[in-house]
Amino acid sequence: MTDPNAQTLTVRFARPADEAGWRVLWRGYCAFYGVDIPEAVTAETWRRCLDPKTPAIRCLVADSQGPEGWGLVGFATLVEHPGTWSIASVGYLEDLFVAEAARRRGAGSALMSACAAIGRQAGWAKLYWRTKADNATARSLYRRLGQETDWVVYDWPLGTP
Repeated sequence: MTDPNAQTLTVRFARPADEAGWRVLWRGYCAFYGVDIPEAVTAETWRRCLDPKTPAIRCLVADSQGPEGWGLVGFATLVEHPGTWSIASVGYLEDLFVAEAARRRGAGSALMSACAAIGRQAGWAKLYWRTKADNATARSLYRRLGQETDWVVYDWPLGTP
């Protein structure tokens, strides 16, 4: 017998109707990292996530339904690209965010598992990502799933938003 009070979590590809919920999460993500992304970039990111002509970018959402309501509680953005250390393509998890109220309830793990499943199905050599060193909550999940490297990441802004 199923519990009628249980929350259900579904990870799926984003749909046009998800835009308002995704934007709430996107703003939370940007605030978490202390970045101010221009509206034009946000709009273009959403457009690319849904555009079948941009297959290298995929957006997944974690949708939680049940008595507590919730709705979209997280998202992940994947970018597929060729690699130079393998014949197979690789996947870059560019963005992953779970709303603070929904953290430690399985949404992050579910999103990561869905990303890995997409990569396995597509034959990627690996899935990789980065996060801030002080992001302890996410890093506790990431350590269970991936191998922490000693690579140092540099960003060189080139002036284009």
